[in-house]
Amino acid sequence: MAYSDAFLDVKPTAGYELFSARCKERVTLSEFTAMLTAAKEMYGKAMPIKPSEAQISGELARVTYTYDVPALDQNKEPWAREDGKWKQDDC
Repeated sequence: MAYSDAFLDVKPTAGYELFSARCKERVTLSEFTAMLTAAKEMYGKAMPIKPSEAQISGELARVTYTYDVPALDQNKEPWAREDGKWKQDDC
């Protein structure tokens, strides 16, 4: 998953582009960069995602996926489709 890789490999510009418009209004690129830096320090580099489940309803989805590090697991993480592309909407 591109968002997860950008998050854990500290690629703020790439990850921020996968943020929903709503999240971009709430979190600046600078704040997002600080979040990524802290995550890298805590968890290290990107890691494989285990099989996921998505519940889609129109332009919204709830996605569940897991890692080898349970603290990173996402349960029903919100995503929104904007201009035909899925954007992470958990901010």
